[in-house]
Amino acid sequence: LHSSLISTMILNAASRSLRQTVLRRTAVASNNAGARRLMSTPVTPIPPNILQAWYNIFGKTTAGYATWLAFGIVFTEAITGSFSDGIWSMNNRGRTFDSVDWTKFKTEDDDDDDDDDE
Repeated sequence: LHSSLISTMILNAASRSLRQTVLRRTAVASNNAGARRLMSTPVTPIPPNILQAWYNIFGKTTAGYATWLAFGIVFTEAITGSFSDGIWSMNNRGRTFDSVDWTKFKTEDDDDDDDDDE
């Protein structure tokens, strides 16, 4: 009997809490009808006339879209590749064949080896 009383109290509290939450959300939704209307209008970062032009050139056909993808992938790879190569070169300056100052390792050549032939 005691456990059923506790479970009834918990269910009543949960029911009241749920009712209050629904009432609060309904009140907020009715107060923010103007804000909700503004949020429902689509905001595009690219103007519609530019999107329409892109679609007319690349989006209408599969071949056009495939061309767009191929050039886009090659262009993006070139940009990211040069960026990552620049960072790699900057972090490894002085450690690669091209960036080592080879004058530090120059030694005087002895011409003694050439005299052996005589």
